[in-house]
Amino acid sequence: MPEIWCYHNAALTIHLLKGDRYRNSETSLAFPSLPVQELPQLIEDYRMQGKRLMRREFRQWVRDHQG
Repeated sequence: MPEIWCYHNAALTIHLLKGDRYRNSETSLAFPSLPVQELPQLIEDYRMQGKRLMRREFRQWVRDHQG
């Protein structure tokens, strides 16, 4: 796996494989144009409102951040 995302306690960490070790990263190789560090807040904002609304808001967030 070249990239692993971990979400725990309202925090997102991204780990990129460099050689034979994973290193923390602030950005994603898979989604370089997205500000992925905003995702924890988006998740927390919609967590109690249901998965359907969270998915809709996530899709809109992606559309808003596409170049």
